[in-house]
Amino acid sequence: MTNAFILIVVFLLIFIGIVGTIIPLIPGIPLIFISISAYGWYEGFQQITPRYLVILGAVTVLSVIIDYLSTSIGAKYSGSSKKGIWGAFLGTFIGAIFFPPLGILLGPWLGAFIGEYIELQDVSAAARSGLGTVLGLFSGIIFNLILALIMLVSFIVVII
Repeated sequence: MTNAFILIVVFLLIFIGIVGTIIPLIPGIPLIFISISAYGWYEGFQQITPRYLVILGAVTVLSVIIDYLSTSIGAKYSGSSKKGIWGAFLGTFIGAIFFPPLGILLGPWLGAFIGEYIELQDVSAAARSGLGTVLGLFSGIIFNLILALIMLVSFIVVII
């Protein structure tokens, strides 16, 4: 296989990873990290150094943490109770797994709404909690999209 073919495959996988930052069912940042790591292994870690991979690994861990916590943080920021936060957390996974793609948006909102309604019996507070959850989800997506683009640009700079 030629180096050009390998680079095309790596860039294709990175693009899929970037899309994965928007579609939660695709592990976006981890896929980008694995793609860059595989290219480093292919080229003998001459351009893609172990130090560079450690930095990208730390960015990947950060993105995974933010990805899992952003909906819960959004719920908490909007004044949600523990039941609302847990509902948002569970709704994120249930919605993404069982009802994609609409469940990605509705799952966190419904989870937070149901959890908060169970706690307070107040529709207004439950709706506010759901909205905060969705805002948290979108802020996490935007954060991860920015990280993915930074990883892409850094990869291009390193291999040029």
